[in-house]
Amino acid sequence: MSLSGRCRSVQLFALGVIAVCCLPVGASSSDNIFLRGAGRPRPVLNIAHAGAASLAPQNTLAAGRKALQVGADLWGVDARLTEDGDFVLMHDATLERTTNVADVFPDRTPWRVEDFTVSELKLLDAGSWYVETDPFGQRTSGEVPEDDQRAYIGEEIPTLREALEFTREQNWRVDIEIKTAGDVPKEVIAEKLVTLIRETAMEARVLVSSFDHQLLRRVKELDPRIPIAALVIVAPWDPIEYLEELGADVYAPSPVGFTSGLVARLGALGFGVHLWTYNDVNQLEHFAVMEGVSGIYTDFPQRLEPILGELFGPRAN
Repeated sequence: MSLSGRCRSVQLFALGVIAVCCLPVGASSSDNIFLRGAGRPRPVLNIAHAGAASLAPQNTLAAGRKALQVGADLWGVDARLTEDGDFVLMHDATLERTTNVADVFPDRTPWRVEDFTVSELKLLDAGSWYVETDPFGQRTSGEVPEDDQRAYIGEEIPTLREALEFTREQNWRVDIEIKTAGDVPKEVIAEKLVTLIRETAMEARVLVSSFDHQLLRRVKELDPRIPIAALVIVAPWDPIEYLEELGADVYAPSPVGFTSGLVARLGALGFGVHLWTYNDVNQLEHFAVMEGVSGIYTDFPQRLEPILGELFGPRAN
């Protein structure tokens, strides 16, 4: 949908100028843009949910490459611990929806991620399901080239280390949504994650998000340089007090977890506000100009990018 109407274009241009002018004085390119009060390369970030999940199998390096190609400012990934204590990219607690685990390990039900080693997970095909099920209808509509479809067959489950190294090599950014794992203490998960972020030299280009806010608190205690995002379904009773007490940098609410007034107040106080997950063009246009919004998660970064490009210019490092 075009934003070419003259009055609307003037309004959106003005919003972009105001937002850029309001970046904190003294912020440098080395600052982590997700920290509370930090400047951003553009006022609203295009966050590719699980990579460009509409164009490639979610939570794979293929999805990350595609998201980068279409202009996303960062990609969001989901990470879980394996049986041998490494993180891999996987949204679901079990493997059957997005891999061929039932064919490779038919006797290992219920196929929980935490019951498999990395070497076992690397035997699985994490791409064919996307081609077969066409979850967003993009293959059927011709948006996914046949060469891409063939390339997705046999796509591996990446480790989080591989995803972080890819992101660093591309001079890009990533939001890691950490999932809790069975009986593994939250403190252990946080310590493993912070160690990995440090080992991959990604402190300045990573955001850690979770619905488990105690885990987030521990990450922040271990390394204040690493920004944290509180994922929520329903807003806390006093969101501002809650976020300040948690030490959060970003508020990431569901569609029922915010109002325009709350978003504006949070933005004025320096908090990032990342909304999830919107794919409809009308919604993307609406939230891109909402006061206080600093990021939008979408499975269609290729739809959001032209909107943000017209408002604020192309993606910058």
